[in-house]
Amino acid sequence: MDNYSNYEDLKGSAKTFLQVITSDNLYYGLFLLAALVIGVKLVDLIFKPLKKKNSIHISFLKGCIQAFLIITIGMKICSLSQVLSGFASQILMSSSLIVVVLGFVFQEGLTNIVHGFILSIFKPFQIGDRVKITIDGESITGYVKNIDLRSTIIQNVANSSHVIVPNSKMDMCVIDNSYFEKTAVSSNFLDFSITYESNLEKALFITSREIMAHPYVQAARAEQNITEPTAVLVRELGDSGIYLRASVVTKTVEENFAACSDIRRSLIHCFEGEPDLEFAYPHVQLVAESRES
Repeated sequence: MDNYSNYEDLKGSAKTFLQVITSDNLYYGLFLLAALVIGVKLVDLIFKPLKKKNSIHISFLKGCIQAFLIITIGMKICSLSQVLSGFASQILMSSSLIVVVLGFVFQEGLTNIVHGFILSIFKPFQIGDRVKITIDGESITGYVKNIDLRSTIIQNVANSSHVIVPNSKMDMCVIDNSYFEKTAVSSNFLDFSITYESNLEKALFITSREIMAHPYVQAARAEQNITEPTAVLVRELGDSGIYLRASVVTKTVEENFAACSDIRRSLIHCFEGEPDLEFAYPHVQLVAESRES
């Protein structure tokens, strides 16, 4: 009985509180503004665990819900003012005027929303993917950090700055996505040259051995079921040496950079212990001739 009485008292207090707030436009407006802030923060908390999935759908849906809350509650707050309410009523009386106004004011914004919706449907990238895009003649390489109603945010690998790209331009540009297929591998060429006096066959064998011994390369080869040895090719017979080329395969671009660096260091140490192996480099030999007086 006491619990029921406490419930009725709490219900009555809440009803009285709402009546006081709604009876005054100022208090009601502040209440709606607080509800808007809490609603936006609540959406952030709800989508925070889902953000770990790095889905473009989740990121775009979050932006849509927050925009809906801001527009809906914002219009309700504006309706509490007699000036704004009268202005809105005059606009709504003319359907042609509202179309012109919305088309003029929100043309670019609506375009970005439409293109953002297209991006979220066809998914040319996901959150966290490494992409390379060219916009207005400028090439940008970076990681997709977020997408909202208006723009896509890319963290540039060159200087870690965040590039904000409108969705309309992001949808129309050519996107080079290194992570488009999760099972795909990253491949890069390892080029160097040896002198003509070096043992060519030994250089080919050691290079292939060092590449296949790297852990990143072994993981990628195992995932792709690659069993044949890594081929090292003679790319060119240059003026100062024999140019060799080998393909280094890893799971990701980041691993490929690290693997190529480690393999180059390993080759330097291996060649140092082999008297018949030497890296080629351009040099000039001067011959001095003595003249008899």
